[in-house]
Amino acid sequence: MKLQISESVNKKDWDAKICFAGGTIFHSSIWADYTVAGNANCVPQYFTLLSDDGEFLGAALGFQDSSPHKLLKRFTRSLWFDAMPLVRSNDEENIYEFFRLIENQARRTSCVHLLMGSYASRDASSDLEKLGFKLIRRLEFEVGLDRSEEDLWRMLRDTRRKKIKKALRMGVIIEDLPIEIGIPELRRLQVESAQRILKRGGPDVSTSLQYGEDPIKVLVESGYGRIVGARVAGEVVSTFLFNNFNNLVYPIIGWHHQTALETQAPTLLLWENIKRYRNEGAKKFNLGGCKSNAVDEGSPEHGVYMYKKDFGGECLQRSSGEKILHKTMHKAMNVAKSMLHR
Repeated sequence: MKLQISESVNKKDWDAKICFAGGTIFHSSIWADYTVAGNANCVPQYFTLLSDDGEFLGAALGFQDSSPHKLLKRFTRSLWFDAMPLVRSNDEENIYEFFRLIENQARRTSCVHLLMGSYASRDASSDLEKLGFKLIRRLEFEVGLDRSEEDLWRMLRDTRRKKIKKALRMGVIIEDLPIEIGIPELRRLQVESAQRILKRGGPDVSTSLQYGEDPIKVLVESGYGRIVGARVAGEVVSTFLFNNFNNLVYPIIGWHHQTALETQAPTLLLWENIKRYRNEGAKKFNLGGCKSNAVDEGSPEHGVYMYKKDFGGECLQRSSGEKILHKTMHKAMNVAKSMLHR
Protein backbone atom coordinates (compact mmCIF):
# COMPACT_ATOMS: atom_id res chain seq x y z
CA MET A 1 0.00 0.00 0.00
CA LYS A 2 1.04 3.59 -0.55
CA LEU A 3 -0.09 7.14 0.17
CA GLN A 4 -0.96 9.88 -2.27
CA ILE A 5 -0.82 13.32 -0.62
CA SER A 6 -1.91 16.69 -1.94
CA GLU A 7 -2.72 20.18 -0.67
CA SER A 8 -5.49 20.58 -3.27
CA VAL A 9 -7.87 18.27 -5.09
CA ASN A 10 -10.69 18.24 -7.58
CA LYS A 11 -13.36 18.92 -4.95
CA LYS A 12 -16.19 17.18 -6.76
CA ASP A 13 -14.15 14.01 -7.28
CA TRP A 14 -12.79 14.03 -3.72
CA ASP A 15 -16.22 14.39 -2.13
CA ALA A 16 -17.59 11.63 -4.35
CA LYS A 17 -14.84 9.31 -3.03
CA ILE A 18 -15.64 10.34 0.53
CA CYS A 19 -19.32 9.53 0.10
CA PHE A 20 -18.45 6.21 -1.55
CA ALA A 21 -16.31 5.26 1.45
CA GLY A 22 -19.02 6.28 3.93
CA GLY A 23 -17.33 9.50 5.04
CA THR A 24 -18.69 12.58 6.76
CA ILE A 25 -18.40 16.35 6.49
CA PHE A 26 -15.13 16.08 8.44
CA HIS A 27 -13.48 14.29 5.49
CA SER A 28 -14.83 16.60 2.80
CA SER A 29 -13.36 19.43 0.74
CA ILE A 30 -16.05 21.68 2.22
CA TRP A 31 -14.63 21.04 5.69
CA ALA A 32 -11.15 21.84 4.42
CA ASP A 33 -12.37 25.20 3.14
CA TYR A 34 -14.24 25.87 6.40
CA THR A 35 -11.21 25.04 8.55
CA VAL A 36 -8.71 27.03 6.50
CA ALA A 37 -11.03 30.07 6.54
CA GLY A 38 -10.76 30.11 10.34
CA ASN A 39 -7.03 29.38 10.58
CA ALA A 40 -4.59 31.37 8.47
CA ASN A 41 -1.65 29.10 9.38
CA CYS A 42 -3.43 25.91 8.39
CA VAL A 43 -2.76 23.94 5.17
CA PRO A 44 -5.08 21.06 4.17
CA GLN A 45 -3.55 17.64 3.55
CA TYR A 46 -5.59 15.25 1.40
CA PHE A 47 -4.44 11.65 1.95
CA THR A 48 -5.49 8.83 -0.38
CA LEU A 49 -4.63 5.22 0.47
CA LEU A 50 -3.91 3.16 -2.64
CA SER A 51 -3.07 -0.45 -3.26
CA ASP A 52 0.21 -1.28 -4.97
CA ASP A 53 -1.83 -1.46 -8.19
CA GLY A 54 -3.29 2.01 -7.67
CA GLU A 55 -6.73 0.89 -6.48
CA PHE A 56 -8.54 3.29 -4.11
CA LEU A 57 -8.61 1.87 -0.58
CA GLY A 58 -9.31 4.86 1.65
CA ALA A 59 -8.98 8.59 2.31
CA ALA A 60 -8.30 11.06 5.10
CA LEU A 61 -8.37 14.82 5.53
CA GLY A 62 -5.67 16.33 7.69
CA PHE A 63 -4.30 19.78 8.41
CA GLN A 64 -0.73 20.88 8.96
CA ASP A 65 0.04 24.03 10.89
CA SER A 66 2.67 25.68 13.06
CA SER A 67 3.17 28.83 15.08
CA PRO A 68 3.48 32.01 12.98
CA HIS A 69 6.30 33.09 15.31
CA LYS A 70 9.66 32.52 13.61
CA LEU A 71 11.34 31.22 16.76
CA LEU A 72 8.61 28.66 17.41
CA LYS A 73 7.77 27.60 13.85
CA ARG A 74 10.07 24.58 13.52
CA PHE A 75 9.19 23.39 17.04
CA THR A 76 5.41 23.55 16.64
CA ARG A 77 4.67 21.90 13.30
CA SER A 78 1.72 19.58 13.78
CA LEU A 79 -0.53 17.35 11.71
CA TRP A 80 -4.08 16.88 12.90
CA PHE A 81 -7.30 15.24 11.74
CA ASP A 82 -10.81 16.04 12.93
CA ALA A 83 -11.99 12.55 12.00
CA MET A 84 -10.39 9.14 11.64
CA PRO A 85 -9.16 8.03 8.19
CA LEU A 86 -11.66 6.18 6.05
CA VAL A 87 -11.21 2.76 4.55
CA ARG A 88 -13.65 0.93 2.35
CA SER A 89 -16.09 -1.15 4.38
CA ASN A 90 -14.57 -4.42 3.22
CA ASP A 91 -11.00 -3.27 3.90
CA GLU A 92 -11.11 -2.35 7.59
CA GLU A 93 -8.00 -4.39 8.28
CA ASN A 94 -6.14 -1.66 6.37
CA ILE A 95 -6.81 1.05 8.98
CA TYR A 96 -3.70 0.14 11.00
CA GLU A 97 -1.51 0.44 7.91
CA PHE A 98 -3.17 3.75 7.04
CA PHE A 99 -2.30 5.12 10.50
CA ARG A 100 1.27 3.89 10.16
CA LEU A 101 1.78 5.50 6.76
CA ILE A 102 0.32 8.79 8.00
CA GLU A 103 2.66 8.78 10.98
CA ASN A 104 5.64 8.12 8.70
CA GLN A 105 4.62 11.06 6.52
CA ALA A 106 4.28 13.29 9.58
CA ARG A 107 7.80 12.36 10.68
CA ARG A 108 9.21 12.99 7.18
CA THR A 109 7.73 16.49 7.21
CA SER A 110 9.20 17.19 10.68
CA CYS A 111 5.90 17.33 12.50
CA VAL A 112 6.33 17.38 16.26
CA HIS A 113 2.73 16.54 17.13
CA LEU A 114 0.17 14.20 15.53
CA LEU A 115 -3.50 14.21 16.52
CA MET A 116 -6.14 11.82 15.19
CA GLY A 117 -9.59 13.23 15.98
CA SER A 118 -12.74 11.17 16.22
CA TYR A 119 -15.75 13.26 15.21
CA ALA A 120 -18.43 10.90 13.86
CA SER A 121 -15.74 8.22 13.52
CA ARG A 122 -15.44 4.50 14.11
CA ASP A 123 -13.62 3.48 17.28
CA ALA A 124 -10.02 2.73 16.29
CA SER A 125 -8.62 2.65 19.83
CA SER A 126 -6.95 -0.75 19.51
CA ASP A 127 -5.03 0.28 16.37
CA LEU A 128 -4.04 3.61 17.92
CA GLU A 129 -2.80 1.90 21.08
CA LYS A 130 -0.66 -0.50 19.07
CA LEU A 131 1.05 2.49 17.49
CA GLY A 132 1.70 4.15 20.85
CA PHE A 133 -0.89 6.92 20.74
CA LYS A 134 -2.23 8.41 23.95
CA LEU A 135 -5.99 7.88 23.86
CA ILE A 136 -8.57 10.57 24.55
CA ARG A 137 -11.88 8.86 25.30
CA ARG A 138 -15.10 10.52 24.14
CA LEU A 139 -18.80 9.77 23.81
CA GLU A 140 -21.14 10.79 21.01
CA PHE A 141 -24.91 10.48 20.76
CA GLU A 142 -26.61 9.55 17.52
CA VAL A 143 -30.30 9.27 16.66
CA GLY A 144 -31.27 6.98 13.80
CA LEU A 145 -33.81 8.68 11.55
CA ASP A 146 -35.13 5.46 9.99
CA ARG A 147 -38.10 5.61 12.40
CA SER A 148 -41.49 7.27 12.38
CA GLU A 149 -41.90 10.64 14.03
CA GLU A 150 -44.03 8.96 16.67
CA ASP A 151 -41.24 6.50 17.48
CA LEU A 152 -38.71 9.32 17.72
CA TRP A 153 -41.02 11.12 20.14
CA ARG A 154 -41.38 8.01 22.29
CA MET A 155 -37.58 7.61 22.39
CA LEU A 156 -37.27 10.93 24.21
CA ARG A 157 -37.14 10.78 27.98
CA ASP A 158 -40.35 12.01 29.59
CA THR A 159 -38.55 15.03 31.06
CA ARG A 160 -37.33 16.04 27.58
CA ARG A 161 -40.83 15.76 26.11
CA LYS A 162 -42.15 17.99 28.89
CA LYS A 163 -39.47 20.58 28.15
CA ILE A 164 -40.37 20.62 24.45
CA LYS A 165 -43.99 21.25 25.43
CA LYS A 166 -42.83 23.99 27.82
CA ALA A 167 -40.92 25.73 24.99
CA LEU A 168 -44.04 25.65 22.83
CA ARG A 169 -46.17 27.08 25.66
CA MET A 170 -43.66 29.89 26.17
CA GLY A 171 -43.90 30.90 22.53
CA VAL A 172 -40.47 29.83 21.29
CA ILE A 173 -40.31 30.26 17.51
CA ILE A 174 -37.88 28.21 15.37
CA GLU A 175 -36.71 29.68 12.06
CA ASP A 176 -33.89 29.54 9.52
CA LEU A 177 -31.57 32.53 9.75
CA PRO A 178 -30.00 33.98 6.58
CA ILE A 179 -26.24 34.50 6.66
CA GLU A 180 -26.41 38.26 7.22
CA ILE A 181 -28.50 37.71 10.37
CA GLY A 182 -27.43 34.25 11.46
CA ILE A 183 -23.66 34.77 11.68
CA PRO A 184 -23.75 37.93 13.85
CA GLU A 185 -26.37 36.36 16.12
CA LEU A 186 -24.42 33.11 16.43
CA ARG A 187 -21.18 34.91 17.29
CA ARG A 188 -22.96 37.18 19.79
CA LEU A 189 -24.37 34.17 21.58
CA GLN A 190 -20.96 32.46 21.46
CA VAL A 191 -19.47 35.23 23.61
CA GLU A 192 -22.32 34.96 26.13
CA SER A 193 -22.13 31.16 26.20
CA ALA A 194 -18.35 31.22 26.71
CA GLN A 195 -18.68 33.21 29.91
CA ARG A 196 -21.32 30.83 31.28
CA ILE A 197 -19.33 27.69 30.37
CA LEU A 198 -16.20 29.00 32.09
CA LYS A 199 -18.14 29.73 35.27
CA ARG A 200 -19.29 26.10 35.50
CA GLY A 201 -15.74 24.83 35.00
CA GLY A 202 -15.98 23.96 31.33
CA PRO A 203 -13.52 24.69 28.50
CA ASP A 204 -12.77 28.16 27.15
CA VAL A 205 -14.67 28.57 23.86
CA SER A 206 -14.15 32.31 23.59
CA THR A 207 -11.01 32.17 21.43
CA SER A 208 -10.72 32.82 17.68
CA LEU A 209 -13.81 34.98 17.41
CA GLN A 210 -12.28 37.48 14.97
CA TYR A 211 -12.35 36.66 11.26
CA GLY A 212 -11.98 38.42 7.93
CA GLU A 213 -14.63 36.29 6.25
CA ASP A 214 -16.32 34.11 8.83
CA PRO A 215 -15.81 30.37 8.14
CA ILE A 216 -19.49 29.77 8.88
CA LYS A 217 -20.25 31.58 5.62
CA VAL A 218 -18.15 29.02 3.74
CA LEU A 219 -20.15 26.11 5.14
CA VAL A 220 -23.56 27.70 4.58
CA GLU A 221 -22.79 28.85 1.05
CA SER A 222 -21.63 25.33 0.15
CA GLY A 223 -25.25 24.23 0.50
CA TYR A 224 -24.43 21.73 3.24
CA GLY A 225 -24.76 24.12 6.19
CA ARG A 226 -27.80 25.80 7.71
CA ILE A 227 -28.10 28.31 10.56
CA VAL A 228 -31.27 27.82 12.58
CA GLY A 229 -32.34 30.06 15.44
CA ALA A 230 -34.94 30.19 18.19
CA ARG A 231 -36.67 33.45 19.08
CA VAL A 232 -38.34 34.41 22.32
CA ALA A 233 -40.36 37.67 22.25
CA GLY A 234 -38.70 38.52 18.94
CA GLU A 235 -35.11 38.09 20.17
CA VAL A 236 -32.78 35.34 18.94
CA VAL A 237 -31.80 33.42 22.07
CA SER A 238 -30.50 30.15 20.61
CA THR A 239 -28.63 29.21 17.43
CA PHE A 240 -27.24 26.08 15.82
CA LEU A 241 -25.11 25.61 12.73
CA PHE A 242 -26.21 22.27 11.25
CA ASN A 243 -24.73 20.41 8.33
CA ASN A 244 -26.07 17.47 6.38
CA PHE A 245 -23.44 15.60 4.39
CA ASN A 246 -23.80 12.05 3.08
CA ASN A 247 -27.08 11.72 5.03
CA LEU A 248 -25.45 12.40 8.41
CA VAL A 249 -26.59 15.55 10.24
CA TYR A 250 -24.08 17.06 12.66
CA PRO A 251 -24.56 20.28 14.66
CA ILE A 252 -21.19 21.97 14.15
CA ILE A 253 -21.73 24.65 16.80
CA GLY A 254 -24.59 25.87 18.97
CA TRP A 255 -24.75 28.83 21.34
CA HIS A 256 -27.46 30.01 23.71
CA HIS A 257 -28.52 32.95 25.87
CA GLN A 258 -29.60 32.32 29.46
CA THR A 259 -33.18 33.03 28.36
CA ALA A 260 -32.92 30.10 25.95
CA LEU A 261 -32.08 27.74 28.80
CA GLU A 262 -34.98 29.03 30.88
CA THR A 263 -37.47 28.59 28.04
CA GLN A 264 -36.01 25.29 26.74
CA ALA A 265 -35.44 26.86 23.32
CA PRO A 266 -32.39 24.65 22.44
CA THR A 267 -34.39 21.48 23.13
CA LEU A 268 -37.23 22.58 20.86
CA LEU A 269 -34.74 23.70 18.21
CA LEU A 270 -33.04 20.30 18.18
CA TRP A 271 -36.32 18.39 18.17
CA GLU A 272 -37.77 20.39 15.29
CA ASN A 273 -34.63 19.79 13.24
CA ILE A 274 -34.53 16.08 14.02
CA LYS A 275 -38.01 15.92 12.48
CA ARG A 276 -37.07 18.20 9.61
CA TYR A 277 -33.94 16.34 8.55
CA ARG A 278 -35.78 13.02 8.85
CA ASN A 279 -38.40 14.35 6.43
CA GLU A 280 -35.65 15.54 4.09
CA GLY A 281 -34.21 12.02 3.89
CA ALA A 282 -31.23 12.13 6.26
CA LYS A 283 -30.37 8.80 7.89
CA LYS A 284 -28.68 9.84 11.15
CA PHE A 285 -28.69 12.86 13.45
CA ASN A 286 -25.56 13.17 15.57
CA LEU A 287 -25.99 15.32 18.68
CA GLY A 288 -22.25 15.74 19.18
CA GLY A 289 -20.36 14.51 22.18
CA CYS A 290 -18.59 15.02 25.47
CA LYS A 291 -15.67 13.58 27.41
CA SER A 292 -16.11 9.99 28.56
CA ASN A 293 -15.83 11.02 32.22
CA ALA A 294 -18.97 13.14 31.78
CA VAL A 295 -20.90 10.10 33.01
CA ASP A 296 -19.62 10.99 36.50
CA GLU A 297 -21.91 13.32 38.43
CA GLY A 298 -18.94 15.42 39.52
CA SER A 299 -17.83 16.16 35.97
CA PRO A 300 -18.35 19.71 34.60
CA GLU A 301 -19.83 18.06 31.50
CA HIS A 302 -22.25 15.77 33.31
CA GLY A 303 -25.16 18.03 32.46
CA VAL A 304 -24.19 17.91 28.79
CA TYR A 305 -24.04 14.11 28.96
CA MET A 306 -27.50 13.85 30.52
CA TYR A 307 -28.97 16.36 28.08
CA LYS A 308 -27.80 14.49 24.99
CA LYS A 309 -28.73 11.13 26.50
CA ASP A 310 -32.30 12.35 27.01
CA PHE A 311 -32.90 12.35 23.24
CA GLY A 312 -32.87 8.55 23.26
CA GLY A 313 -30.15 7.99 20.69
CA GLU A 314 -27.30 5.51 20.80
CA CYS A 315 -24.33 6.39 23.01
CA LEU A 316 -21.21 5.67 20.96
CA GLN A 317 -17.66 5.17 22.22
CA ARG A 318 -15.09 7.32 20.43
CA SER A 319 -11.33 7.55 20.89
CA SER A 320 -9.05 10.27 19.62
CA GLY A 321 -5.31 9.66 19.56
CA GLU A 322 -2.39 11.95 20.31
CA LYS A 323 1.32 11.35 19.80
CA ILE A 324 4.47 13.41 20.26
CA LEU A 325 6.72 12.47 17.34
CA HIS A 326 9.81 14.44 18.34
CA LYS A 327 10.06 14.62 22.13
CA THR A 328 13.28 16.67 22.15
CA MET A 329 11.77 19.32 19.89
CA HIS A 330 8.58 19.27 21.95
CA LYS A 331 10.58 20.00 25.10
CA ALA A 332 12.49 22.73 23.29
CA MET A 333 9.19 24.26 22.22
CA ASN A 334 7.99 24.46 25.82
CA VAL A 335 11.26 26.13 26.84
CA ALA A 336 11.00 28.63 23.97
CA LYS A 337 7.42 29.45 24.88
CA SER A 338 8.34 30.11 28.50
CA MET A 339 11.17 32.42 27.36
CA LEU A 340 8.82 34.38 25.10
CA HIS A 341 6.34 34.91 27.94
CA ARG A 342 8.90 36.22 30.42
